[in-house]
Amino acid sequence: MDYKEPISRLIDITKKIAFGHYKEARHLFDLTKKADYPRDINALAEAFGLMLVRVEAREFHLKQTIDHLKKIQAELEIAKEKLTRENIGLRQSIYGHFFPKRIIGQSKAIINIVEQAIRLSDMPVNVLITGETGTGKELIAKVLHYNGIRRDKPFIAVNCTAIPDTLFESELFGIEKGVATGVNRRIGRIEQANGGTLFLDEIGDMPPMSQAKILRVLEEKKVTRVGGDKAISVDVRIIAATNKDLKKEVLEGRFREDLYFRINVVHIHIPPLRERRDDIILLLNNFLKIYSQKYGRSNMRFSEDALKILKKYHWPGNVRELENEVERLVALAPHDEIRPEDISEDIIQGLHYSDLSLKSTSKTPCSIAEMEKRLIIDTLKYTNNNKTEAAKILGITREGLRKKMHRYGIK
Repeated sequence: MDYKEPISRLIDITKKIAFGHYKEARHLFDLTKKADYPRDINALAEAFGLMLVRVEAREFHLKQTIDHLKKIQAELEIAKEKLTRENIGLRQSIYGHFFPKRIIGQSKAIINIVEQAIRLSDMPVNVLITGETGTGKELIAKVLHYNGIRRDKPFIAVNCTAIPDTLFESELFGIEKGVATGVNRRIGRIEQANGGTLFLDEIGDMPPMSQAKILRVLEEKKVTRVGGDKAISVDVRIIAATNKDLKKEVLEGRFREDLYFRINVVHIHIPPLRERRDDIILLLNNFLKIYSQKYGRSNMRFSEDALKILKKYHWPGNVRELENEVERLVALAPHDEIRPEDISEDIIQGLHYSDLSLKSTSKTPCSIAEMEKRLIIDTLKYTNNNKTEAAKILGITREGLRKKMHRYGIK
């Protein structure tokens, strides 16, 4: 028998299928219906037919998968667009929060500081901000960042007082995996701030070894992780802050002179609240509005006598202490009008201490450091050496108080 015809047909059908005409597969099964064809040809046709059924099923499954992926992609595009809108809104909210006009104060000192911050915001110079604890040094640093060309990049804040000396280097510079058992690779704060701003709060408390490495970063614009040998390029603007007299720290060998000159390209000093008393009433009313809304007490107000006491108080913890007191008053005052009896005992006692201090220092002038030492000693006496309570009254952290006590030799 001549098998050329079925073989030729088989080849023809296979060619059509190869070009995507899968419906031709049914003709393969037609070949198997004829009993006059040899068993081998029938078996070959059936094998091709079954193979094509599987291919077609796979194609169908693939099409379903592609359609599902397209649906997911569409959903992701919608989510991405929504996230982008939310991010834009969040950034605008952040920018608005640190917009210079929202800085509360009418004193000449604050007006000058805000104007200086606006001029510096787009400049890449390093800035040193000085002032007592609680004066708002980080707020001014954020004004510098969020109103400049780096606003879309990270603002990374590092509290040099809060990080233990043993962990300071790895926190700042990062660490490579395997340096010690169980240690994973971690990116340091400097790398995290790449393209943006690194805010070094309380830089006067930075360990000497880390001072040297920060200086190297400023000079070479590169950072090397702990346990690593590769220098990584970074572009960061340094804004440093301290409540210390860094010139004195340099003279006494506790702070590197070359680092001091590197960070002190521009100096902004924020005066304490007691030196700008015209701002106290503005700040009180601003925080009253904020916390009245937060706690649902929209009719809260200060009595005239309460305002007189709060304005007279010397506020050693500055704006931070004032804000904490207003929040406490809004939360605990039994009436909508805040009265003198609602004010915390710390402030009432502080008024008495302030009067005594002013009388004594008018006859015996002393340095700011000596005044700070005296204030810490008296506050510790007042709290019966309760460091946690003393730190709260002074408006600093317990660790910050510990370091000040060590610095001044207070037992």
